[in-house]
Amino acid sequence: MFSINLVCGALAALMAVGPLARVGLPRRAVTAIGLVLVALTQQVAAHRLFRASVLSPDAMPGWLLMALLWGTAFALMGGGLTVLWWVARWWRLAVSGWWPLALGAAAATFLVWQGERTPGVATYAVSLKGLPEEARGLRVAVLADLHVDAWRGGAWCARVVERVNAAKPDLIVFTGDQADGSLASRMADLAPLAGLRAPLGKFLVTGNHEHYFETAGYLRFYEGLGITVLDGRTATVRGLGLVGLPDRRSLTRLGDDSAHLERLVRQLPGGVAPVLLVHKPGIAPEADALGVALQLSGHTHGGQIPGVAMIIRKLNNGFVRGWYTLPGGMRLFVAKGGGVWLGFPYRLWPPEIPVLTLFPAEA
Repeated sequence: MFSINLVCGALAALMAVGPLARVGLPRRAVTAIGLVLVALTQQVAAHRLFRASVLSPDAMPGWLLMALLWGTAFALMGGGLTVLWWVARWWRLAVSGWWPLALGAAAATFLVWQGERTPGVATYAVSLKGLPEEARGLRVAVLADLHVDAWRGGAWCARVVERVNAAKPDLIVFTGDQADGSLASRMADLAPLAGLRAPLGKFLVTGNHEHYFETAGYLRFYEGLGITVLDGRTATVRGLGLVGLPDRRSLTRLGDDSAHLERLVRQLPGGVAPVLLVHKPGIAPEADALGVALQLSGHTHGGQIPGVAMIIRKLNNGFVRGWYTLPGGMRLFVAKGGGVWLGFPYRLWPPEIPVLTLFPAEA
């Protein structure tokens, strides 16, 4: 995070000495605005000042938090455009300094808004190998990466619940990273989840962010909301064999995950279609080899923005967002997620609540 702040601070300074200095403002105004822009990229310093966590900056005023997040996005977008502006000047093209500033500000505003907005419902029809006839037409809502936090509080969570219930799913699954912050600070924000309605149940597996706070306390709290924690367990639901593989907290999966997954799959009764719930998508090839019909994952936030998406793809075995078909016929769905964590809350692609309708694959 500190390295990102350094890069963004340098980009903000580049904007100040470049386009900002050439739009006709007095020198003192340029200096003052430049210093403010550099300051708005220094999230780590602000977190230390308020003794706030980058994972959940509850102790920081909301207006300051949003200013810092916008400032970082502006430095990234405006700074990149400033580099192009310098190239244009090198080629002796007359380009106003307002262009990189205005476009950068607009892009930053869009990315922050896209990251913080309430997700809408997106419907998908998916055909699965070996799906029993009794599971035909089953509707599964996937709640991935909600990251309920100091900014996305109880009202945001209630809107998500309302939209999920309006879609009338038969089954609801959570694929990890439900909340950020201490349990005491999130209980009221997460309370609306008790109102989720699904006749066949609600099931949850942990993501890496579950392990940054009070893991055991959070999981007991979710059970109290009527959500079944499926970490390291299986469940049979109308022709589906749900398999819950817990997250290991690390950025990449650990070596024993494959053996753990194999043990869980072997516990399923015959005649069901195995459905794997796991936060990170990278284990998909191993799941495919074990005969899993469908894997539901999150973690990637859809790649968030193009440059970040390349890094995320490399860290997650090439999987970023949407549908993939593995060589053995398994379908992998990597949800874009309903939220993003406040350390980097930017999105080009909108958040969504996927609702999948399942059908048997044609022979």
